Amino acid sequence: MYPGIELRLLRYVVAVAEELHFSRAALRLHVAQPSLSKQIRDLENNLGVNLFDRTNRHVHLTRAGRMFVKEAVKALSHSERAAHVARTSGRSQNEILSIGYSPHINLRLLSIIRSISSSNKPEIKLALLSSPAEDQLQALIEGTMHAGLVTLPVRNESLVAKSLLREPLVVVVPETHPLAAKHDLPARDLNEFPVISIPRELNPSSYDHLHRLLNRLGYKPNVVQEVTTEAEALYMVAEGVGIAIMKLSKVDPTRPGIVCRRLREPSLTEETGIAYRRDNRSIKFQDFLGLFRRAFQRLTEHHGFDPMDESQRYSDPRQLRLF
Repeated sequence: MYPGIELRLLRYVVAVAEELHFSRAALRLHVAQPSLSKQIRDLENNLGVNLFDRTNRHVHLTRAGRMFVKEAVKALSHSERAAHVARTSGRSQNEILSIGYSPHINLRLLSIIRSISSSNKPEIKLALLSSPAEDQLQALIEGTMHAGLVTLPVRNESLVAKSLLREPLVVVVPETHPLAAKHDLPARDLNEFPVISIPRELNPSSYDHLHRLLNRLGYKPNVVQEVTTEAEALYMVAEGVGIAIMKLSKVDPTRPGIVCRRLREPSLTEETGIAYRRDNRSIKFQDFLGLFRRAFQRLTEHHGFDPMDESQRYSDPRQLRLF
């Protein structure tokens, strides 16, 4: 970390990177927008580089900004874990259950966790931690996190990973793109088109799994730009930088200049699951899993997910799994 940079400033930069809008980020952070802008500009001056390119209408990350945000997310995740370990030191390890989640999952799953937090089980206290999948898995292995919502597959003998839902992938293209005229697309039709992608290091096993599937279907992505958030990818698609492949639930339906097209192959999906240590026999943790399972079942019974309904943007209830 650059000397003197406070965690508060890291949170500011990450929030603007995720929102790509200073006013929305200021609302989210509960700070005044002019103050947020000034503090980030002062940070850029101290670093000697611009983290964001700004125009009257748009904000997007520079190359230096993308690299900074990648490390800032890791630093914030580690700081949260350090604080959690300190808070639980000297108390029962399972008094507060830390539940991680990747920002790249279908965030509606967090509603289930929150429903448990507000349930009539006051003895089960939960702390939600936003963290990249790789950092979550390391925290689970080290025992500083109790469970994580991550993109599958998870390959570690010390961990259990239970599948929750499988969501179809779509290709997002500029509305004037040649592919926009088609209703659905075989993967091989995407060859040669430049692609905007989430970097492998954020979740190597998931990245490799998807690329193996694509290669078997005759498609090798021509990655021209790596970004850390789907919001950046959508912005760049609208600007004509390239196309992007992602879950429909991560596509902002209000963003102008882009359209979604289905991928024809049914195998092109992304699977989300809950991971935890195989040797975790804590009664409180087992109680949490039971509550989560029942809340998850209620969601499937009420058909809360529907990926083909563009107004809801969620997953097909038939693709949900009870674990």
